[in-house]
Amino acid sequence: MIRNRWLPRNQKEIGAGLSLAAISFMALAAFSLPPASPTLAYSSHLDPIPVCPGPIMEGESDRVGMRWDGPYPFAPVRFHTTSVGHAADPSDYSPDHPVEVASDGVNRTLWVTVHARQDSKTEHDETFEVGIALHSGWFSCSITILDDDAPSITGVAITSDPARGDTYRNGEYIEVTLTFDQAVDVAGDASVTLHLAVGDQTAPREASYLRGSGTRRLVFGYQVQPTDRDSDGIAVSPAIEDQESITGFTGTVYARGTTIPIDYTHAGIERAPSHKVDGRPYVKNVEVISTPQDGWEAYRADQTIEIALTFDMDVEVEGEVRLALYVGLSHDNWAEAWREADYLRGSGTDTLVFGYTVQPGDTDIRGIAIPYGATAVLGSGTIKARGTDVEYLEHFPATGHLPGHKIDTASPSVGGVYITSWPADREAYGVGETIRVEVVFTEPVTKTGDLQLELDIGGTTRYASLRPDANPNRRYNNDMVFEYRVQEADADSDGIGINANSLNLNGGAIHDRAGNAADLSHEPVTADPRHMVNTNP
Repeated sequence: MIRNRWLPRNQKEIGAGLSLAAISFMALAAFSLPPASPTLAYSSHLDPIPVCPGPIMEGESDRVGMRWDGPYPFAPVRFHTTSVGHAADPSDYSPDHPVEVASDGVNRTLWVTVHARQDSKTEHDETFEVGIALHSGWFSCSITILDDDAPSITGVAITSDPARGDTYRNGEYIEVTLTFDQAVDVAGDASVTLHLAVGDQTAPREASYLRGSGTRRLVFGYQVQPTDRDSDGIAVSPAIEDQESITGFTGTVYARGTTIPIDYTHAGIERAPSHKVDGRPYVKNVEVISTPQDGWEAYRADQTIEIALTFDMDVEVEGEVRLALYVGLSHDNWAEAWREADYLRGSGTDTLVFGYTVQPGDTDIRGIAIPYGATAVLGSGTIKARGTDVEYLEHFPATGHLPGHKIDTASPSVGGVYITSWPADREAYGVGETIRVEVVFTEPVTKTGDLQLELDIGGTTRYASLRPDANPNRRYNNDMVFEYRVQEADADSDGIGINANSLNLNGGAIHDRAGNAADLSHEPVTADPRHMVNTNP
């Protein structure tokens, strides 16, 4: 800092008159900057008034003056230098300039030129003091050499990437890296300014310092908020010379190991199309969270299918909201397959649950499907980021068929009953021969218990038992085979018959994949003379 100084000092009177003065220099360092223009210090009529220059940039020169109002009342004057605190090195300036005398006819001034030498070192602004000692005190100027080797920014880049695609979502960090021509230290809060834009609307956002102090690269970060959007790509605001500007680069950053401020100016980034922003809530996942009851493989009538929309943040539901789904969708029945699930719960969390109660007649053998987001969410209500007025981003992909969530509301039924065995002699079954009957269902079924089928053999009821499945790991079958071994005294001269509705559960059960109980009614099988029984040949 340049200062006009007057310090009392006991010293012998040098005398009257004037001569050229020799100059000797010593160094003095300072941290603050001097005034921008020469200033005059107050003195008595016989004392000189120092005329001090502003700061001197490395490689430039300026003059120090001592002015007297009126004639010189004393002997030859010698300019001196002194130093206090931090000092400039003698190699930082040149002392070999003569004293000049100037007069306006009344006042006279002694001038000495000082030159700040150029170097390539980044260092503190350095100060030395030039003045004269008189019987009345020490009169001087404090001169600061401004270092012109402050660190400068050589590059600005967005060095993060969105987690998915080209758009940052809520909670993601946008990172901006500033590269310098030398290592720097961050001594306080620092930030760079981003600009987000949607159409003609722009909004500044401050990316705060994250890491890099002591290196040539400083990384700044901004965490995306629900209200943030930028459909064209983030811009990094250019920094102006005023480091306190809210549209550039703010903070306290020095050359490494010094207190020399950096050159804060940089050109910024006009637009980065691969770095868009959309902080609105969005659906991360669509999932059916219910399962068919009791371990069955499909839902049946009056059961509720629950579908969860999971967002990237907590959301709130206001008013009526529903979710569409397809039941039994094929290529040409979009309207007929359309169903709507009611909102059930989840407001205030990141997951909203919707429920659809299966109706009689619903069938979906491939699994239900959820349409894409723009058409899936219905109703007059809204879904917003919790505590805000920011509505969710309605686009999310359709699910396609979900094979783990089929629907079957129709009960299986008996499609036919057939005697599939033949007498060994092609005329009549004898003792020990097996009569085999196959019962065919309209869809695969599973069974439990000791099922039986009633046979009419010569007017006497006989019970055929269910034959064990040849593949015990196969749970569902379309058919069941019942067998009866002919006993002594069995006889039927016109052929075996099976009365209507002769399938007997005998404490067991028959269900389809959804758990629908089978309808066991069936047509009678009339007597066929090709299936006679004769145990007394």
